[in-house]
Amino acid sequence: MGDGKDTVPQVLVQYPGPDPGADVQDIFVYLRPETNGVLVESTLLRVVQGCEYYRKGISLIYLANVPGQFILDHHVVEQHYSHKLFFAVHGKRAFTAHMREAFENHFRESWQVSSILGSYEALYVLNLTPEELFSVWVPRTEIMTVDGQTIKKIGDNYVVNYDIPALLQKNNRATDIAVMLFRSRLDYGYFESLVREMQGSLVEQGILDPDKPPTRVFHYSRGPFEQVLDATDYLYGADGPVPLEALTFVQYAAQRGYSTQDLMNLVKNPICLFGGDDGSEVIEENIFNYTMNDTYPEAIDKLATLRAQLWIRRYA
Repeated sequence: MGDGKDTVPQVLVQYPGPDPGADVQDIFVYLRPETNGVLVESTLLRVVQGCEYYRKGISLIYLANVPGQFILDHHVVEQHYSHKLFFAVHGKRAFTAHMREAFENHFRESWQVSSILGSYEALYVLNLTPEELFSVWVPRTEIMTVDGQTIKKIGDNYVVNYDIPALLQKNNRATDIAVMLFRSRLDYGYFESLVREMQGSLVEQGILDPDKPPTRVFHYSRGPFEQVLDATDYLYGADGPVPLEALTFVQYAAQRGYSTQDLMNLVKNPICLFGGDDGSEVIEENIFNYTMNDTYPEAIDKLATLRAQLWIRRYA
């Protein structure tokens, strides 16, 4: 394997450490493994560097290339999607009472009698490859998301997390992942406007079909807890993974009484119950969705209302 540089993350811009303030967002952007890495990466960077607030309100603070061999050896993708992999394997058996009710309200079908399949079972039942299952087009009304899990109706079957087999299959020794981290003092609304510009640029370059969402090409952290999840798998220094205690949000949470382990328990077991003690409605939701686009103070305020979690068996 030569000097081993092809099997460890290559850090091009070193992470500088946490910001002391609470008015920032450290937002990861990383490319899907099947994309044209160099062209997509340069296109996305050009959009950010061309915005009026570059270096004044938003800046690139980390850039790395994570080799496909490293991703395979360390089961990075399986770990990253472990909470969705659980439902992709177990299908309807993993549903909570809230998920059952949401399913019935959306599809107007009985959860008990419906054919609800985990995506791996669906590959055999429907006789599809992972990519074919991923690419099946259905009307928007035939797809729903509940507790962070996606259910797609295909014929008379309902498939849970239909995208997971393809996401795991796409990773191989030849598919490196480029990772960028932007520190922003602007709200998520502004960053989402940049994402729309990125989408437009990718369409102009012929990289992205105009009818496809940009998530087919790249991912970005949509809230503080997704930032922690993304850092867990994709933030490296010269000597290996950067300790999570060095994250801005983790330090902010620690100052308010939440340990790194507290946050990791939520990242790995994201389906929770919130509210209730003050007479407010009890809400079951995935922590990533519940804190989407939140500031750090907003996310911590919501965390204070945590009442219970669904603990998920690990597959990686």
